Amino acid sequence: MTLPPLSSHSISRRDFIKLCAALLVTVPLTRCRGGNPLDGEFEGRVLIIGAGAAGLTAGHLLGQRNVEFQIMEAAATYGGRIKRASGFVDFPIPLGGEWLHVAADELDTIVNDRDVEVTTQLKAYRSEDSAGFFDGELSIGPLGEYSDLKFVGATWLDFFDEYIVPTSASRIRFNTEIVSVDYSGDTIVLTDSSGSVHEADRVIVTAPLRVLQEEAIRFSPPLPADKRSALAEAYAWGGMKVFIEFSEQFYPTFLMFPDSETERGQRLYYDAAYGQNSSTNVLGLFSVGTAAEPYQAHTGDQLRDYIVAELDEVFDGAASRSYVRHIAQDWSKEPFIGQAYLFDNSDSRIPRELWEPIDNRVFFAGEAYTRHDDWGGVHDAARAARDAVARILS
Repeated sequence: MTLPPLSSHSISRRDFIKLCAALLVTVPLTRCRGGNPLDGEFEGRVLIIGAGAAGLTAGHLLGQRNVEFQIMEAAATYGGRIKRASGFVDFPIPLGGEWLHVAADELDTIVNDRDVEVTTQLKAYRSEDSAGFFDGELSIGPLGEYSDLKFVGATWLDFFDEYIVPTSASRIRFNTEIVSVDYSGDTIVLTDSSGSVHEADRVIVTAPLRVLQEEAIRFSPPLPADKRSALAEAYAWGGMKVFIEFSEQFYPTFLMFPDSETERGQRLYYDAAYGQNSSTNVLGLFSVGTAAEPYQAHTGDQLRDYIVAELDEVFDGAASRSYVRHIAQDWSKEPFIGQAYLFDNSDSRIPRELWEPIDNRVFFAGEAYTRHDDWGGVHDAARAARDAVARILS
């Protein structure tokens, strides 16, 4: 799929946020500290396609309201793009979603239970932390204001494991790839890849954007024209993350390049051990879009050599001298996912149209399917799920 030009008809998310910053206002977001129990009831069965952040959140919220539900997951495990590596070093490595991009009380909102104290630790970056910029020559200065929060001794998946998954664990059906959704009758009929049929009164689709674009799930009747148009216009960034352990820390908190943030992609190196109770030195690499492609062209030792050579140029051979090992996750090659997240500069109309339910019977939720002017993050997927459940209960 070719990356579309920026829309001239609608403001992009990045421009919207920059505009808000220039006007000294904040982006309006749905907030509810401690959780706001959803009103309404629903008597019927809900099937959720996908056990990623949105699917798990939807199941958790439905379970709180004693609504019958089941989650149909194509893979053998839950989590989707909040994958974790537990044995690489002495703290969990977030191979997918890593930071919380909004205020810490968002975790309370996701849990949605005032009686539950969320003890997940988060750490803010300090303005005096170091930020490097390399353009043939390395310059290092203070980071300045940076709002993302880092999980400490945990990842997004650990948070879901502790607070969200227990509500849904017994209701997840693994290795069940849904290939068709027929909502033409009074009952919605889902068919999986083995030919088994599953019936529901409501369906929440949380499969990644690429899955719908490749028509891995067929809809009958076909999706409405506006939704098909939004799918055709949407661009799902491919993405790759790499974590490299070194015997010494020779790098700043963040390292950026001239192409670290462009309309076509993003990449940066960062101190992955920041804030952790650890003596290990782990440098993370985040890359999406065209900026990820040079790394995705390599695997194994070739990927190691490519990254070490890149860092050696910046840090005068320090990477070669102190390399220990690395681990990588290429989301473009992950079965049933095949992507990172929705292109940052997408027209804001696209995620809103993708979120819109069909006949108040087939609902959509995920980082790319949201009615808010924010997308691409784990919290966005959870918010979209909350909105879908609220609509079902209304």
